[in-house]
Amino acid sequence: MRVLLFDIDALRPDHLGCYGYRRPTSPTLDAVAAEGLCFNRYYCANSPCLPSRMSFASGRFGINNGCCSNIWAGAKFHIRHRPYGGPYPENEMLPRSLRRAGMDTIGFSNFPDRHSAAWFMCGWSEFHSPNLKCGGETAQEVNDAVLPWLKVNAARDNYLLYVNYWDAHRCYKMDPSWGDPLRGHPVTQRWPDDAAIAAHQHIPGPFTASLQFTDHKSPFPLMPDAVTNRADFEHMITGYDTAIRYVDHHLRIILDEFERQGLMNDTAVIITSDHGDAFGEHGIYSDHVCADECVHRVPLIVRWPGVTGPGRRCDDLLYNVDLSATLCEMLGAAIPAAWDGASFAAQLRGQPAVGREYLVWDHGTYAVQRAVRTRRHLMVRTYDDKGYPFRPVALYDMEQDPYQTRDLSEALPDIVATCDSMLNHWLQEQRAKHGVEADPLELVVAERRRRALPDETK
Repeated sequence: MRVLLFDIDALRPDHLGCYGYRRPTSPTLDAVAAEGLCFNRYYCANSPCLPSRMSFASGRFGINNGCCSNIWAGAKFHIRHRPYGGPYPENEMLPRSLRRAGMDTIGFSNFPDRHSAAWFMCGWSEFHSPNLKCGGETAQEVNDAVLPWLKVNAARDNYLLYVNYWDAHRCYKMDPSWGDPLRGHPVTQRWPDDAAIAAHQHIPGPFTASLQFTDHKSPFPLMPDAVTNRADFEHMITGYDTAIRYVDHHLRIILDEFERQGLMNDTAVIITSDHGDAFGEHGIYSDHVCADECVHRVPLIVRWPGVTGPGRRCDDLLYNVDLSATLCEMLGAAIPAAWDGASFAAQLRGQPAVGREYLVWDHGTYAVQRAVRTRRHLMVRTYDDKGYPFRPVALYDMEQDPYQTRDLSEALPDIVATCDSMLNHWLQEQRAKHGVEADPLELVVAERRRRALPDETK
């Protein structure tokens, strides 16, 4: 069995045709989804880039693996090692677990270089940095590294190939002509309107409406200098959609190579992302600074020959750590005992399964937040707002208010209390697992406070 795993940075599912988007951003992804299964409620356990990928690779939540941020105290991945080398068996990373089951694991990604995350490469059969651009590389440059490997190795059996594209992450640098297929297809998202955008003009902080670039001038044709009105917003959305279309085209080239070699009948295709992006939610435009729904909800499309039927959908609440466990089960590997993920192989097979009642996720790079997501509500607790106007606790009805514009925490205190009970229960479960290790989110807050104190030695 071969598995192709595409990781497209900063990809929102609601900008893909297979998730209901009306603009033609994703013909290749849509075609894969038509032959497989789309997951509607799939979320990263930690955001942004580094903690999300470390959760997936380790099978563990950030509170247990040490990573809840891209930097400093929240980016210290910890994994227990034997005194004379190698991790304890129950504590292995996903690539090692798959290799124990006879699967080669091959990665093409500049992520470890971008985030100084060398541990992400532990246990792979092969790991390739496409170049030295640290996430600034284009999808074409990634393909330039992947395609020669495929021409020689694609027909091998029993491997997982991980390919990481960054183009949908700001800034959108491709030639604007890649957006030509979008002409005649207007932006259909009605929110934010001009009134909402006007209200966002005085929100402080990076990636807000008025502070897109530090010198207030965009060097990229597909990105506006600032978001001052609806026209600027649609300009930015078209840039993002163009980036998705660009990645979609280059992903098609990889699939075409498998088709050319006659391998697709025995090749699973998985398409997902590390996190999403905000486009107006809480006044943030084109980045990911908090634990919002738009940042944590990511696409998951799975086409697994002989397993997933055509055009199916799953509404269960799932984490990205669940994908790690699922890959182990589907590929005959033991799921390490210390992992937090639960396999959803039953859902892939179309069998009855019980999903999670709720999810808990967090963000520690800009705002420091932890959130509880039930099927209807999202409660967010803020421990450090980083200067953004987040309240200590907020509650949103995600069915009635998908852009999180109305805080219901005061109107619905009983639901807040229920979510808090869920959060406390989850925290106790995790503390029982990680023992003496500190909650990395608490370490981030403590470090920020230390850095903010005046230096009394001077």
